[in-house]
Amino acid sequence: MDTAARKVWLHVGAPKTGTSQIQDLLFLNRASLHEQHGILYPADRHDDHFMAALDLIGQQWGGLEERAVGAWDRLVERANAHPGTVIISHEVFAGASREQAQSALDALDGEVHVVVSARDLHLQIPAEWQEGVKHRRRTTYAEFCRDLISESPSMAATRWFWRVQDVPRVLDYWGAGLPPERVHVLTVPGRDAPRDLLIERFLDLFGVARGWLPEASDRANTSLGAAETTVIRRLNELLPPQRLEGDVYRFHVRELLVHRTLAQRTGGAKITLPDFMADWADATTTTWVAALERAGYDVVGDLAELAPHRARIAWYDPDSAPAADLLDVTYAALEALLLDTGRLEAELDRLRRERAELLVLRQEHEELLALRQEHEELLALRREHEELLGLRAERERLATPPPPPPGLWMRTKQRLVAFGERNVVARALLRGLRFVRRR
Repeated sequence: MDTAARKVWLHVGAPKTGTSQIQDLLFLNRASLHEQHGILYPADRHDDHFMAALDLIGQQWGGLEERAVGAWDRLVERANAHPGTVIISHEVFAGASREQAQSALDALDGEVHVVVSARDLHLQIPAEWQEGVKHRRRTTYAEFCRDLISESPSMAATRWFWRVQDVPRVLDYWGAGLPPERVHVLTVPGRDAPRDLLIERFLDLFGVARGWLPEASDRANTSLGAAETTVIRRLNELLPPQRLEGDVYRFHVRELLVHRTLAQRTGGAKITLPDFMADWADATTTTWVAALERAGYDVVGDLAELAPHRARIAWYDPDSAPAADLLDVTYAALEALLLDTGRLEAELDRLRRERAELLVLRQEHEELLALRQEHEELLALRREHEELLGLRAERERLATPPPPPPGLWMRTKQRLVAFGERNVVARALLRGLRFVRRR
C-alpha cells in the first residue's frame, strides 16, 4: 500500500465543541462515504471510537474501560488496512499524555493530520461542570470553579478539565513531530452564527462535501439549565454507584431525565461564568491565543471566536437556585419517570403475553416433534418387519428340498421326444406310439 498517498484525520477534541453531532453524522453516513467516496469512518457501533479512546488513554469510565480493552488496536488495524482517507474522531483522545499521543501517531500509517476544536472559555467552563454532573459528579459549581483556578487543582473534575480543555497543551502533545500545517485548530462559531457553520468547517477540513452525507443527524449534546443541573447533582448525592448500578444510571438518569426530558426544557436560567472568574478567563484566553499564533498551526475559522463573550444576563447561582425552580424541575423529572414506568409496565405486560404465547407454541412444537419421532419409529419398524418377512421367505425357500432327478425311463423318454422334434421318422413313430397308448 502506498501510505504516502493516504491521509488520516485524527480529531481529538475538545469535549463540548460540537463533537457529538459531527460524529453522529459521520457514523450515519459511513457506508456511503466508504462505497461512493473511498473515505473510511471505521466504526460498526456508535461508541467504537469512544472505546478506542478509553483504551488508548487508560481512562476509568464507570466500568466501561474494561469493555474497551483492545479497542484502540482494532481501530488502528482497520484504519491502516484502508488505502484511502480515514477519519477518527472522539473528544476523549484529548486526555492523552504526551507518550500516549505519540504512540497513537506512530501506530497510524500515512499522512496524519490532528484536529482540535476549541471554544470560548466563558462557555466551556460551565459546560464542563454540567457534563461532569451528567456523569455522576457531585461537586458544586462554586467548588468546581474555585478549584479550577487554584494553583494545584485537587478534584478529579478540574484535573480532567485541564487535561482535555487546555488547547495549547493538547495541541503540543498531539502535534509533536508534525508540521504545523498538519495540526489544525477548528474554532467553534459564536451562538449568533449560522447553525450549520461548525459542521461545514469540519467537513471542509476533512475533504467531505455536505452532499455526500444524505443521512441527517438530529443528535446534539444539549445543555441543561442551571436549576436542572442542580437537581441532577443532588440526585447524584442521593444515588451513589453502590445504590444505583452504572447501566441503570445511564438509562434512567442520563438518557431519560437529562437528554430526553430536562434538556428539552426552555426558558430557565443558563449556567454562566461567575463574576470572580471572568477576568481570569479573559487572561487565560489571551495567553492561549498567543501560544496558538506562535505555533503557526492551521486555523479553521477565526481565533477571535475564542475571545470571551461575557454573559449579558444577570448571574444565576445554580448552587443557590430558588426552591420553586428546583421544585418545578423535580416535577418534570417525576412526570417523566412515571410516564416511562407506565411505558415499561405496558411493555412488560406485552412481553409476558408474548412469552405465554411462545410457551404454548413451544409445547405444541414439542408435541409435533414427539409425533414425528413416533412416526419415524413406526416407519423404521415397518421396514424392519418387511425385511424379516423377506428373510423368512428366503429361509423357507432354502429349507424346501429340490425334486428328485428323473429316472431311466423318464430320461429315455425325454431324449426320444427331443430327437423326434428334430427327425421326421422319429416324430411319426412317436405319434403312432401315443395313438396306441390312447386306445
